[in-house]
Amino acid sequence: MSILNLSGSGEGGSFIRYMPSTNAWMADGAEVEMKEMVFDLSTLRTGWGKMAEGMAPDWQWDERLGVRGNRPSPEHKRGFSIRVYSKATGLREWSTTGTGPVMGFEAVIDSIWSAKDANADKVPVVAFKGSKPIKVGKGSTRVPEFELKKWIVAPAEMGAAAPAASAEDDDTVF
Repeated sequence: MSILNLSGSGEGGSFIRYMPSTNAWMADGAEVEMKEMVFDLSTLRTGWGKMAEGMAPDWQWDERLGVRGNRPSPEHKRGFSIRVYSKATGLREWSTTGTGPVMGFEAVIDSIWSAKDANADKVPVVAFKGSKPIKVGKGSTRVPEFELKKWIVAPAEMGAAAPAASAEDDDTVF
């Protein structure tokens, strides 16, 4: 294994995506059910992203979380990236600049962020509660709705940096 861990598939190279057009979560080209997921807050990044069909995303990450850097081009939009874990998909990266998904994530992150210091050795379990359609400009999108359920010790599947899950967390459905 390379020290940079840049090649190969596996945990670092797997992605999940919320598709407002179909109101579905997608992983590896297939729809997956995401009832609950665990957010790895240590991986949360914000920045400017340019997503174009058939091209790798172009991200310009903020130097500090939430502090906007210069917009690289008019095609770049604000977005985020975070690792999420669920039993259905394993460990995945969720990154997006989509208006609906960004709005949904922003709606839950404030409650998570305000409780993170009191749960320093734990990770948040977030439930996906569906979505609501909204009008944006001349178009429309769907905003995923999330609810912070609880804080748990990180599952072992989240990697070596995360502590192993305890027996009290075995009932988690995510």
